[in-house]
Amino acid sequence: MLTKLKINNYALIDSLEISFNKGMTSITGETGAGKSIILGGLSMVLGSRVDNSKIINKEKKCFVEATFDLTDIYLKDYFRNNDLDYDEITIIRREVNQNGKSRAFINDTPVKLDQLSDLTNRLIDVHSQFNNLSILDSNFIFLILDSLSKNQGIIKEYSNNFKSLKLLEKELNDKILLRDKLNSDLDYNKFLHDEFNNLEIDNINLEELQDKIKEADDLDQIKDVLSITIGHLDSEDVGVLDKLQDISRNLNRLSNSSERISLLSIRVQTIIEELNIISSDTESILSDIDNNQEKIDDLRNIQDKIYSLQNKHRVNTIEELLKIKNDIESKILTQNDIDNDIIKIEESIRSLTLNLREDAVKIHNKRKSVIPDFEKLMNKNLIELGMEKSEIKIDLSETEIIQKNGISIGKLLFKSNKGSIYSELKDIASGGEISRIMLSIKSILSKYTKLASIIFDEIDTGISGSVSSKVGELMKFMSQNMQVMVITHTAQVASKGDFHFKVFKREHNDKIITDIKLLSDKERVNEIAEMLSGDKSNKSANELANELLN
Repeated sequence: MLTKLKINNYALIDSLEISFNKGMTSITGETGAGKSIILGGLSMVLGSRVDNSKIINKEKKCFVEATFDLTDIYLKDYFRNNDLDYDEITIIRREVNQNGKSRAFINDTPVKLDQLSDLTNRLIDVHSQFNNLSILDSNFIFLILDSLSKNQGIIKEYSNNFKSLKLLEKELNDKILLRDKLNSDLDYNKFLHDEFNNLEIDNINLEELQDKIKEADDLDQIKDVLSITIGHLDSEDVGVLDKLQDISRNLNRLSNSSERISLLSIRVQTIIEELNIISSDTESILSDIDNNQEKIDDLRNIQDKIYSLQNKHRVNTIEELLKIKNDIESKILTQNDIDNDIIKIEESIRSLTLNLREDAVKIHNKRKSVIPDFEKLMNKNLIELGMEKSEIKIDLSETEIIQKNGISIGKLLFKSNKGSIYSELKDIASGGEISRIMLSIKSILSKYTKLASIIFDEIDTGISGSVSSKVGELMKFMSQNMQVMVITHTAQVASKGDFHFKVFKREHNDKIITDIKLLSDKERVNEIAEMLSGDKSNKSANELANELLN
């Protein structure tokens, strides 16, 4: 339950701290006193959007802090799953700095806004006359019936499986689209693959190929130079090698006479050996050119095909072409495997759909089983709330199509007069009727849900007299199972509270601020009397106030 609320620098509130207790708390005050401001501050810490226009003093930080006692509500798993520090006394804080940027904290741990809202939605329900419209949503019927039938466990499992089904259906659709695209591209991909395979691109060294072709372009000149080189080296008349051999022999004869001559002889012999290698390599190159001359046209043809592929695929290297080839092979292999994938996904969908239908039938039957009790409780409440001639009925039917909420189709039917026919609530109920119906529903749900606190914001607007008293009694009944806070202008409702706060304006440092105080028994009598007659000194109003309070 909510035990403490601190608000600083928000609208007309300078600094405010309120402590709350179990049971029912009434909050009253004149119109414009600031009740909605306090509720706005609470809504901010619960995760609603920050309205920066509410922050009057832009030089100070605005913050709202709410303290909750989690003793009676099990949320340890939630804190563990969200990597948050658990404490039975949990503090939630929202700050807005001078630049208008907000931050949220749960037990001093910074959290995102959706995470903050997810937690506070489990702790407190703020209900105003403006959100009665949720009752007109057909999904609200399932919330009612699932709470009463204790369907939450199977509903959670069903919801997870339904999400899995939708993911599988999307995966199947994506696979089918891919298969259709691959089918349309298959012939072309096979053609491209054949182009690569016919060229045997994996075994081609482009630089070596280009060198051979370049040699071929200067073939005659290269042959002449190589022939001349061999001639100069090996000719009997003027061959360099023969001359060097003669020099080497002469030096060798004198090598024992002088160390320097010996070294000179060794150096000449080294040159001869190197020139022999050069001569051999030159003859080898010349022979290779002669033997491969007929293959040059084939090499040029291969080079042209490589250039053509590079232009077609807009790449510059063999490596890039190989990557494209691998991608094409992957697409062809995927084409071969995708039908098997589709079959497996379809089998999973069939199996999951069968399980979902079984669970949906169980959920539907349990929903149906609690309808009579719900209708009985609702119609009893409506009589007490001054709607003696009105009746509520739930029309629940099945559909063959598995939906997010199962196979149930629900309508909340209403008739305002005996003898009239049932029609959908959204078509015939007035705003005041919807407000009382929603209050009745929440009073029933309070016995089944684990919500810690609920705040009613002026949902008793437009009702008075004995009906107001019945509304207050219903809220009092709810406070046996949860903390109930009521913002009201109605004396009969306010008098049912275990505690009573009054919101008022006062002047402080030449400015008007909103403040709140817990009323004593005597102050409470005066407040109720003033709500009844407009004059707290009115004797009959005071007597009636005492009667209401006692």
